[in-house]
Amino acid sequence: MILRATTATLGLAAAAVMLSGCLAPAPEPTPTPTAVFASEAEAFAAAEETYRAYVDAENARWADANSEPSPESFLVAAALDEEIDVNRQFDEAGMRATGQNRVDRVDGVEADLRAGDVSIDVCLDVTDSAVVNADGEDVTPPDRAPQLLVRADLTTVGSGLLIERTETRRDDGC
Repeated sequence: MILRATTATLGLAAAAVMLSGCLAPAPEPTPTPTAVFASEAEAFAAAEETYRAYVDAENARWADANSEPSPESFLVAAALDEEIDVNRQFDEAGMRATGQNRVDRVDGVEADLRAGDVSIDVCLDVTDSAVVNADGEDVTPPDRAPQLLVRADLTTVGSGLLIERTETRRDDGC
């Protein structure tokens, strides 16, 4: 009789343990990081929009030193450092840029949808821009190509993209 009672008690205890395991809440799943962009097309479109806005801001700044937004607001890291350095060199030399650059074409190169990093190639038309000295004389190199091919690497900061690095890939056209 004691053996049956012990076996029955053990059976009930085992059943209770099994049932409590079934009734216990499941562990919280580890959230999977969501992608910043849904597709490469979306990433490339966002990168192009950012780069075009940067060129527009730069063109506006050349026409009016107080224009907003500042071209620097589209830059971060090496691209921002380079912009600051070039502007300092121009100021020290008494030179400034005039006219307008124009984005002719943008080609997507690479996009990391999860990290929000995007690389694009930009064909930049520079025919309507010039460098002038303090006397207003055009000192643009006469052999400058009418177009430049620029690789731009952008990264997600907050809810938008910023240009992180640029490199002239070809200075003899696109």
